[in-house]
Amino acid sequence: MMGMVVTRLMGGLGNQMFQYAAGYALALRLGVPLLLDRTFLDSRPPGMDWTPREMALDVLQAPLRFASEDTVRILRRPIDRRFHRQLHRLLPFLYADIHLERGTEFDSGFLRHKAPVYLEGFWQNEGYFIDVAHALRNDLFVPMAKPSSANVVLLGAIKGCVSASLHVRRGDYVSNVSAQRHHGTCSVDYYVNAACELAEQHGVEHFFVFSDDPEWAAANIPLPRPSTIVSHNTGRDAHWDLFLMKHCRHHIIANSSFSWWGAWLSAHPDKVVVAPSMWFAGTDTSSTDFIPSTWVVR
Repeated sequence: MMGMVVTRLMGGLGNQMFQYAAGYALALRLGVPLLLDRTFLDSRPPGMDWTPREMALDVLQAPLRFASEDTVRILRRPIDRRFHRQLHRLLPFLYADIHLERGTEFDSGFLRHKAPVYLEGFWQNEGYFIDVAHALRNDLFVPMAKPSSANVVLLGAIKGCVSASLHVRRGDYVSNVSAQRHHGTCSVDYYVNAACELAEQHGVEHFFVFSDDPEWAAANIPLPRPSTIVSHNTGRDAHWDLFLMKHCRHHIIANSSFSWWGAWLSAHPDKVVVAPSMWFAGTDTSSTDFIPSTWVVR
């Protein structure tokens, strides 16, 4: 088995970006190619109450190489994990080093892998890829196409004032009982208080509101400054919301990997990012496990 890093893709665009970023950083560190396992997306395992997702990374500049089904089957052999690790040490050309994510905190063991490696998890922590941040922001997680005229106009408006993105995540967090129980949604008070803080303390002049339910956001979140509801980037064009969010000066994010990336991709040195203290409903898991230390948790 040749040296490689294979990362399993699960979830929507934001989650796939985390999985790609972690795999890319590790593959670069080991000097081996990165391959993507898309089998979960193409054939979701039965009995799992997850929202169906498709390959979403192909709208970005990041190069994509996919592992064959045979390669994935060999890497994921049903074998005792401890015995598998011993076999990997003895026969690395036959058995991959399988890393299953165990929690939301950064796992330093991730940095000690030797190829071949198979990654299965979400890796929602910048510690896994902070050393390749420049490449991710400027080369890889950049739209493949040119922006539409509507997005060019919005980009000009965003750059022409002290702007803030505000992301409202609803969608399957509301419609899917399992997702609602696991994630929950941010309260109106969270958004209003965060917006007032940015307006009063950081001079935000205009809010740009991004949501998978723009009508609800417009009707339910009163903001202290003028606002624009961005509602035209739907379906396969949703990544253009990330592009626009990235260029806002400040950010209010939801408990969503999508808006996490919208804020993180911004390289503005003075940005203020407000994040919710609750990321998973009904658990004791703190969002500080994977929210960058420079962000503000409310």
